[in-house]
Amino acid sequence: MLSRTELCPNCGSGLANIETTSPGAGATYRRSARAPGFPAASLRAWGQGAQGCPGRSCPCYASSVHDDMPRLFQRVPRGLFAPLGDPYAEIYWDLLASLYQQEFEREPFIILRSVALEVAERVIRASRLWIDRRQDLEVLAREDDQTRDGSGERILRSHGGLPATAGRSGSDGDDPELVRALARRLITRLERSGWAHFQYRAGVGEIMSFHPYAARILETLVKVARDEQPVFQGYVHSIAALLEPKAFAQRPGVSLSEAKRHTLDLVRELKILERNIHLFTQRVLEEAATAAAVLEEGLERYEQAVMANYHRLKTVDNVYRQRSAILERLDAVEHDELALEAAADWYGVQRGFARPEARIAVSADLALLRTQFDAIPSIVDEIDARNARFSGVALRKIRYFLRQDRRTEGQLQFIVDVLSKGEAPEFEFDVYKCELLTNEFLYTPPSERPRARPQALEHRTAADTEAIRKEATARIRRFFVRRRLEEFVDTLLDGRPALSMEEVPVGSDEDYVRLLYLASYGLDGGSSFRLLPLMERIRRGRYGYPGGRIERAARRRRSASGSDEPASRTPR
Repeated sequence: MLSRTELCPNCGSGLANIETTSPGAGATYRRSARAPGFPAASLRAWGQGAQGCPGRSCPCYASSVHDDMPRLFQRVPRGLFAPLGDPYAEIYWDLLASLYQQEFEREPFIILRSVALEVAERVIRASRLWIDRRQDLEVLAREDDQTRDGSGERILRSHGGLPATAGRSGSDGDDPELVRALARRLITRLERSGWAHFQYRAGVGEIMSFHPYAARILETLVKVARDEQPVFQGYVHSIAALLEPKAFAQRPGVSLSEAKRHTLDLVRELKILERNIHLFTQRVLEEAATAAAVLEEGLERYEQAVMANYHRLKTVDNVYRQRSAILERLDAVEHDELALEAAADWYGVQRGFARPEARIAVSADLALLRTQFDAIPSIVDEIDARNARFSGVALRKIRYFLRQDRRTEGQLQFIVDVLSKGEAPEFEFDVYKCELLTNEFLYTPPSERPRARPQALEHRTAADTEAIRKEATARIRRFFVRRRLEEFVDTLLDGRPALSMEEVPVGSDEDYVRLLYLASYGLDGGSSFRLLPLMERIRRGRYGYPGGRIERAARRRRSASGSDEPASRTPR
């Protein structure tokens, strides 16, 4: 066993403490630290792999921390999906969906074994297989010596047999014993395959419950069966909020992990949206045989499954509004060592990684975010192209069907003839929304802005500069500066030593604001006048203010010789 620092032949970087066995026995590598010359760009590539990598000795190869496949059958039984691959899969699915609705989508109540059997009986009687393959189901119900396990293999029977004479009365009606026995078989099969289990509760009896993993799987299957599309909303804003500097500094590990989850959800929904559009295009091309079918596929189903998410993608959840800011934040995070260390600590605690592995996981997640956002523009372009193609396909096919329909031409000719005679009867028209029949249909092709041409700077003359300076000065200077208020008071005094506040004109809001500045400058001792306020109040219309006297106040400054001289007024 050798321990050394090896250089990657792909990127020229090295890893410290790489343990290798002899070449004949293969190679086993343990990464414990980054070599001093290992660049950050190569570290980001760990989460992606590199083309031409010679093997696991290359640091560009994805670390074993990230490339392990999820072990599904360590979490769920191996025979979990056997009932849904059974010849009677429709009955099993109807039973699973009915039990799921009973437990999770209706008023909360416990499902006893007897209730589960009643649900199974209703499902059997309502199933098409009970009519088409009744004999086979009767044989299944009469298996009194053997039964099946979760994977469909026969094992020794435990309970729930049925007499061989049951169901042979010769009547065509349902035999309650036969239906109850078949219901018991179905419930037992679901229980043994790992979908549900029964537990005894004192005073109540046996209660059926779905396993946690089974409940989550059933939720997804029910949404698929109902053709429910997830709402494409809030992913981009959530990612930007998580990477915002203040939020990321508080909890770097949580923010990075959640940003990664939202990014993967965003890209997955974008890809699903693109494939949904392609699927609807193929349906219009291959399955729609009439103009009404095209309208139904293009207006009702397409609008429900595609247009809602496509509209959000182009408006409130526009990726391009936040993409640049998100990429800038990723650059800032990659250079913030304190944040990276804090995120690595959180990863190590949550996932049980050693410190080097946790740091690799943080770098890999940052690289994954960058890779996904680099790929988003191409996905959005493909969505736009497919949406425009669907619009064109729907338009051309409707035109084709309408041109081939002789009834349309005859009906239009009949309407024209009747209207020309002035005898217009009442018509019943079917009104359709034709929003899909435009050439662009919410898709604006990208256009290039005309490039700005270089222009020579115009030389400004002195006269122009002085005029601009005066104009700007007149606009930005304050209206109630001290110098202007002093000139205003001098005008009111008109050579007198003092005047009353009642003589100050106050007739508008502007006059009242000027009065406030006058009081402020008259009390601070830095003006050519001073205000001597009194307790009385003066009322002028809707304006009220304290009374008083305004007197001249000579400001003095000390000269260099030490004598007092009248202070010269300088503009303020």
